Amino acid sequence: MKNTGSDRFLWGVGTSAFQIEGQIDNDITQWERQGRFRRGVFDPTVGDATDHWRRWEGDFKLLKRLGVNSYRFSIEWARLEPEPGRFDETAFDQYSRMIDRLLEYDITPMLTLHHFTHPTWFHGSCPWHKPESIDAFRRFVANVSARLLDRVPLVVTINEPLVWLLAGYADAKFPPGLKDLNLLMQALYNMLEAHREAYDVIKASHPSTRIGIAHNFIVFKRARLNHFIDRHLKPLIHRFYNMMIPEAFEQDRLQYTFPLVLSFDRAIKLRDKIDFWGINFYYRLHVRFRFNLERPFEMLFIPRSGEGTSDLGWEIYPKGLRKVCKWLKFTGKPLYVTENGIAAEDDSLRVDFIKKHLAMLAKAVDDGYPVHGYYHWSFLDNYEWLEGTRARFGLYHTDYSNDCARSLKPSGSLYREYIKERLSSGQNPSQFTKS
Repeated sequence: MKNTGSDRFLWGVGTSAFQIEGQIDNDITQWERQGRFRRGVFDPTVGDATDHWRRWEGDFKLLKRLGVNSYRFSIEWARLEPEPGRFDETAFDQYSRMIDRLLEYDITPMLTLHHFTHPTWFHGSCPWHKPESIDAFRRFVANVSARLLDRVPLVVTINEPLVWLLAGYADAKFPPGLKDLNLLMQALYNMLEAHREAYDVIKASHPSTRIGIAHNFIVFKRARLNHFIDRHLKPLIHRFYNMMIPEAFEQDRLQYTFPLVLSFDRAIKLRDKIDFWGINFYYRLHVRFRFNLERPFEMLFIPRSGEGTSDLGWEIYPKGLRKVCKWLKFTGKPLYVTENGIAAEDDSLRVDFIKKHLAMLAKAVDDGYPVHGYYHWSFLDNYEWLEGTRARFGLYHTDYSNDCARSLKPSGSLYREYIKERLSSGQNPSQFTKS
């Protein structure tokens, strides 16, 4: 089957393999076995997650009923390459059948190659701060490209590289469990080099495939509006977290300086090595300076927007989605909202969240920003990083006490009806606020 379906506006949902598939042996499950996560905060083991690896056919029928015309999902590197250079054909076969089924349902696949997790051998032999990581990722991508990507029009090489790096190289919450900002920047440099290598590998065989990065964006605001240092701190953090990576693609240079803390500046050939930007947006954070050289600032959730907070305490800030689209206009690239959602046991909060964020999406389109798709996070309640199963993001409820049974939430019905109306009438997103 050929690449198809990427020219229409895409209404979708997203997932990641580790958070839904279950029964995976990778660096995170290894981390769990070592007792590196705190019990009571993180579930002891991911186990079956939502058992999607076994239930995928039924879940894809739920996707079809939801009415989406696209599905963003990831493949599990550890499942496909359990040992360096040895690939599991059975796992490849299942992912291949999954892609075929999506196409049968007229659902455009958006495939993520790296979504936070690694094979158990990775950090010991080729961690991201070592150049060998680039070759390892290239080998993986080459095999995926040969077996799967002839049918996939949209590929995300790396999901939220900076989020993962901060967890692995600053907070030590994820493997490799380091606290070294210089290594973090070297690892980021290697990740971007790996993206470039992946881009060239995929394009060599599938030139029409569109390739991007899903980058997490946060709107930062000063915690103390009249504080002199807070005023100068906010743009420093904004540039590091939000703009450093997109700017590297425009300038062929990865560079950042935080006085007395971090300085990095290296050339890297990235221009024209990205076809779109994925926007992952969830919340706003407030920043505050403090007199501590090791951690000279703190970031706080302060509910000042009037929109409330999620079950995780994240400040809801719908206007931020439009702001992020504005930030990325300078790239000249198409934009996809690849993740946007809320952890909420009370589904009425999700209903309100969806309505208000789709209204901001509409305004972004009215402003002329090149948004080509929107993916709600998440399709199913799943296993949330550092939170376990208590954080519910899904449009479908997962009943963990009843064999992971699925049931559509009111928010899922709202999203389904919204998509149905848009697709049947040919309306674009901007008409959401006019209908």
